[in-house]
Amino acid sequence: MSRPEHLSAPEPDPSLNVEFRDSLVPQITAGGYTLTAYQTLTGAPAYLPTAEKPVTQHIEVRAPRFALEPEWVHGAYPPPGATGRFDDVLPHLTLDRATLPWEREEYVGTGGERLPWLALLVFGEGELPGDPHCLGQTEPFTVEDLAGGKCTGVPPTFDTATERIPADENDRVCRTVLVPPDVFHAVAPAQHELPLLTHVRHVNKQHQGITLTEDRIQIGDYAVVTGNRLPSAAGGRYVAHLVSLEGWLDRLPDGSEDKEAYTGDSKPLRLISLWSWSFESLTGHDPGFAALTEHFVDTEGKDGTELLLRVPVADPPSPSAEQREVVKKLRDGYLPVSCRTESGRATFGWYRGPFVAQPVTRQSAQDRRRCAAEALIHLEQYGVFDVSLATAFTAGRGVAFSDHQFAAALLRLRGKVRTAAEQALNPDPAPAGARARVARLVEDGLAGHLHELHRQPVLASANTVPATVTPVAEASALPALADITVKRLREDTDLRARLYQGVGDITGSSGKEDGPDEDFTAVRDWLLRLRNVTGVPFAHLVPDARMLPAESLRFFHVDADWTTTLVEGALSVGLAHRFDFTGDDLLFGPLGALPEPAPSVTGLLLRSRLVSGWPALEVRPYANPKETAGETPLTVLRREALAEDVLLVLFQGVPGRVEISEPQQGVHFGIDESGDAHSDVPLDEGVIRLRSVSEKTGDIGKETGSTFPASGGLHDYVRKPGQGQPDTVLRTGKLADGLAGALGLQPPLSPARFAIQMINAAQRRTFSTAPVTTGDHRNG
Repeated sequence: MSRPEHLSAPEPDPSLNVEFRDSLVPQITAGGYTLTAYQTLTGAPAYLPTAEKPVTQHIEVRAPRFALEPEWVHGAYPPPGATGRFDDVLPHLTLDRATLPWEREEYVGTGGERLPWLALLVFGEGELPGDPHCLGQTEPFTVEDLAGGKCTGVPPTFDTATERIPADENDRVCRTVLVPPDVFHAVAPAQHELPLLTHVRHVNKQHQGITLTEDRIQIGDYAVVTGNRLPSAAGGRYVAHLVSLEGWLDRLPDGSEDKEAYTGDSKPLRLISLWSWSFESLTGHDPGFAALTEHFVDTEGKDGTELLLRVPVADPPSPSAEQREVVKKLRDGYLPVSCRTESGRATFGWYRGPFVAQPVTRQSAQDRRRCAAEALIHLEQYGVFDVSLATAFTAGRGVAFSDHQFAAALLRLRGKVRTAAEQALNPDPAPAGARARVARLVEDGLAGHLHELHRQPVLASANTVPATVTPVAEASALPALADITVKRLREDTDLRARLYQGVGDITGSSGKEDGPDEDFTAVRDWLLRLRNVTGVPFAHLVPDARMLPAESLRFFHVDADWTTTLVEGALSVGLAHRFDFTGDDLLFGPLGALPEPAPSVTGLLLRSRLVSGWPALEVRPYANPKETAGETPLTVLRREALAEDVLLVLFQGVPGRVEISEPQQGVHFGIDESGDAHSDVPLDEGVIRLRSVSEKTGDIGKETGSTFPASGGLHDYVRKPGQGQPDTVLRTGKLADGLAGALGLQPPLSPARFAIQMINAAQRRTFSTAPVTTGDHRNG
């Protein structure tokens, strides 16, 4: 049944073309410039400028320095305000202004390379005195206050004497954070690590973004600034600040392992926060995606039979015919339930919900059921009832009654249909209705006729000559709606055509500009949702907890007879006229607006921590058991989290394979889970899946099949925190050098190549009907 494709990352989307570039340095960076102009001409007039006496013009190029415009921020991950498991993710910020990190020219490294003038610092709870709970709180100050020394912690070089600050910038308000020096020393990257944490993403083809993310892949150039700290596996709140490093380059750590402990003064540093957001990482005590999905494989049973939605049952040692029948019922998804017959006798019946382990042959066409009793199936051999469809009818009726808006819309709609049908069958413009018909009789002389009838006996006794009495006028012809049955509607094509034309304004088939009647639209859409068992109590879908235990995945077929009876139960509400059955068939029958159920509807139920831990978990059903080029997934009819840990997905068609994967929400950065990981802490056994960076083979970004480190575990590439100091901060330079060696490259690794290696690959698990063969267990 299942083929575990062990942690294989999906192939890149063919519509996605992303390049990573080291930097995008503008031709002119921020600062003062002098333009010089002169001409060299033989015998030139004295008034022309020469090389010895040129014309000069001073200009100033400005760049953002104290704040970002909101429209420059393309996205952030983890999303602002998000809650989830992020202990293997390096937070990052994507900027639409692709040149921003390199627009200030004074930031040059010891080797002459251009350094970004900003960095993304990630702080945990209790690390910022002004924001101990990581709510994103900052202290506002004007540029004049910062430059004039009116607040503490400003770098000594940041003043009006040494910095050329335009006068119109003095009133700009800056958001600042006061950072303890030991905390800054622990979380700030070293000077040579700054380039590794900033790169440019160039996208030249459109890629459809996935929901639940703030950083979608779209056409254009983007500057990406990545943090160097993983959230702790113990969970907690974090706040990420994109800070300016103006005046603080000399306070950055040097990156050497023997100088990671802070030994400087205790004066705090005031950093300008250009942008910030907060998020919460949940505890890492829960197993990861690989371990949770591996459990489904471990418990799938022979040929995946234990992945079917039914109560597990073993074969009796020496079964009798009756025992074999019971075992067959249980394996077909039935359960014995107590019930009471109409005579009051207590007995048991067999019940099976709409989700069945094996496909069910549909019953032959029959008249619509008017009550639940008509849906009972008597099993004469054993003298008990199959109450499945009767329960479906009652469930549909109950769901309809619980939705007052639907019930009211259904009653109004039926009244409109009866009126439209009467007018279609009786085109007489006279108004319909009992009062109108009585008025018509009065107009035809009813009062005079009654008076004559009242006087007739008296006149007969007084006069032997028989009186001449005017005949009573015939009553107006009444539409015979009561005689129009569903059978007659379907057999009489002329009658059906007249009625369809009569309700055309209701269904929208008449072509009127305002479209279908709103009550008709509301009822039709509600019934379509009901067919996908929307609103049906969970106990009707999964009647026994053993069918869907904790941490389980179950596949099923949908019984079309069950869902059809469910709809019949809903339409049993408010029946007031025999024609209502015909009207329902006219609107929602085989030829009406409610199409017949799809020939094959299947689905899955997932009860796992995957549902809450990965809200955007991707479930992709395919018709083919094996991957084929250009295949299209089956249509998903419904996807809904029924509870915090229960996910329901319905497919149109029978899938040959179903892929369950982590959300591909764009390009994220972090570490991966090793294939045999058993620890709750990603750093214990985490790896980085190496990707090709060879331009000759043309497969840049494709996984090589190797990991770094080969044995797993990244603690050697994390700074050792002091007592109470920030933890899980990467030694970015050491990690980059190790990756370069694993790729066969000479250090240092370029920022673009480092970003490619740090892409956090999504993991997936594939369940297929294809038989498992050697080589199906693949590492990606």
